[in-house]
Amino acid sequence: MGSAWEALSDESVIEMLLLLNKIDMIPTAIAEHFNFTLPALSSHLRILKDSDLITEKKQGKNRFYSLNRN
Repeated sequence: MGSAWEALSDESVIEMLLLLNKIDMIPTAIAEHFNFTLPALSSHLRILKDSDLITEKKQGKNRFYSLNRN
């Protein structure tokens, strides 16, 4: 498993965090927007979530991700 510092070294991940600061997004929308594969995105999301940089909200079958503002 990577670290938050490793994830933040990827410019696309920083852009993703900036976008998640504006709107909540589901993984498929994030992957399409940034041209990530779902496995790569899953890895980034797990690292960012474990580092408390993003939050996950479940709504029905969907999971929405946003920047952790706390």
